[in-house]
Amino acid sequence: MLNIAIIGGGPAGVMAAVVAAEKSKQPLNITIFDKGQILKTILYTGNGRCNLSNDIKNFKELASNYLRGEKFLYSIFSQFNAAKTIKWFSDHGLKLYTQKDNRVFPVTDDAHRLRVFFLKLLKKYKIKIKENYQIEKIEKVADKFKIYSSDYVLTFDKVVFSTGGNYKNPAVYNLAKNLGHNITELKPSLFALKLKDPNISTLAGISIESANIDSYFDNKKVYSTQGDFIFTHKGVSGPAIFKTTAACAFLNFNHYNSLILKINFLKNKNFDTFNEEILALIRDNPKKNIINLVRQFVPAGVADYLFKKNKLSPDKKAAELSKKERNTIVSMLAGSEFKAVSPVFDSEIVTAGGVDLKQVNAKTMESKICNGLYFCGEVLDIDGLTGGFNLQACWSTGYVAGVSL
Repeated sequence: MLNIAIIGGGPAGVMAAVVAAEKSKQPLNITIFDKGQILKTILYTGNGRCNLSNDIKNFKELASNYLRGEKFLYSIFSQFNAAKTIKWFSDHGLKLYTQKDNRVFPVTDDAHRLRVFFLKLLKKYKIKIKENYQIEKIEKVADKFKIYSSDYVLTFDKVVFSTGGNYKNPAVYNLAKNLGHNITELKPSLFALKLKDPNISTLAGISIESANIDSYFDNKKVYSTQGDFIFTHKGVSGPAIFKTTAACAFLNFNHYNSLILKINFLKNKNFDTFNEEILALIRDNPKKNIINLVRQFVPAGVADYLFKKNKLSPDKKAAELSKKERNTIVSMLAGSEFKAVSPVFDSEIVTAGGVDLKQVNAKTMESKICNGLYFCGEVLDIDGLTGGFNLQACWSTGYVAGVSL
């Protein structure tokens, strides 16, 4: 009987174990080792609802949502894409639904149900689970793997690394490094941003829809995106900010060399377009306070903040506005600058960086330098945007590894 060790009981490792068991024509002895509780991390995904995929049909379009690993995923998604993932879950009894934005959730909107779903499959296939288990070392001896813990040594024919990502603790990757694998630079990704302005807390809780955000670092534009975001007590968060931080994960911005966010609050209107619009409003409403006109375009709290930041009088009548003041108003709505100085720590969702993809066969997920060793999930140098993409990478890489096993 083939003995298989799965190191890491997250979504990718569990998927690999279940697929290996159901695809194999011979009995397998599969053991999942986890340093904590199996599938614990999945409980927090999608704010507890578990956004488990994104229903994009074309595998190349799907892969374009990964800032690291896009081309590597072509082969993987051609084998097991979002549509096949959704069908796999449905065929195994988990009912799903797809939102208008293509995000896929269990009909229960409950990540606990997904955990129970997998625990039942593990029991069905008699897959062993060892929780709170710390592995100290793995050695390759001839064609076998020896796994060392503080208590004893176990021998396996094949090993899957699915330990997840952890930029805070690079030691997590030592098991792979000790078997000859390179680990790329590790950084947090998909995180909220702390802004330099101490008054930003006055905007906490205000949401902005469909803003355009251009990011600059060292006087160069590094990324542009459009989407929703929210102000927090420390800075900004939400989908558009997560996209920005994923793209800027490896930029070493700080208090002295900020990441500049130029935010257009006007939903695709540029300076000239909005200038004409504000001129028309002023002509039609000469006796209104100018701030009341501005509040038609942004929430009142944002208007108040921007007027104070730019030293504009909120009580000035529209007709009294000078050309310079009008230009200032247009500029601050079409392109206010905010200085981001750091991630908001403990807000990060995934780790950028990991096991070097050059050392892994995308067709099988097997190591190119250590036969019988496989990788799947976030331990790899793969990370995607928010919207179910990171879990999709777990299901797909786990599936391919399971089939290969």
